[in-house]
Amino acid sequence: MRSFTATYARKQTTEEGKVEVVFTLGSYADELIATALEKGAPYRMALTPVKSKRTLEQNALMWAVIHEIAIAENGERATTDDEWEIYTQCLEKAGALCEVVVVRQEAVPMLAETFRAYRVMGTMESPKGWQMAQVKVFYGSSKMNASEMGKLLDVVIDRATANGIMLEANV
Repeated sequence: MRSFTATYARKQTTEEGKVEVVFTLGSYADELIATALEKGAPYRMALTPVKSKRTLEQNALMWAVIHEIAIAENGERATTDDEWEIYTQCLEKAGALCEVVVVRQEAVPMLAETFRAYRVMGTMESPKGWQMAQVKVFYGSSKMNASEMGKLLDVVIDRATANGIMLEANV
């Protein structure tokens, strides 16, 4: 399936009374896709609004502040694991997109590689006697749009403030 990004320009009516919708293409790659279209040929189109992704600057800021929080809460002993725990707690508090899955206990480390932010909610035994873990997995900030990332940053900054971390005015 071919897709391209375009900006809605206008709607107009042809001499035959049919509605035409005009879009403006944003890149050369999109123009190349459009040149392959055949005039008069039917196409099925699905229009979805483009959501802005979180910026690299937002991501860098978030991790820098999380690092400072880890030091404030754990001293110089702060580890990457502490940072991931803080990140996961902030995702939870921000209401980030997550799912709850049930896996065999020994599969939790494998699950953790795919969903780096996760929380084991509990364990149980399956009818076959396997030890199972109920795990909340978060999609994380890389899948967030700018608005969702803004909410997560608000939670991170609130936690930093609660720990007495002074942030620059331009944060």
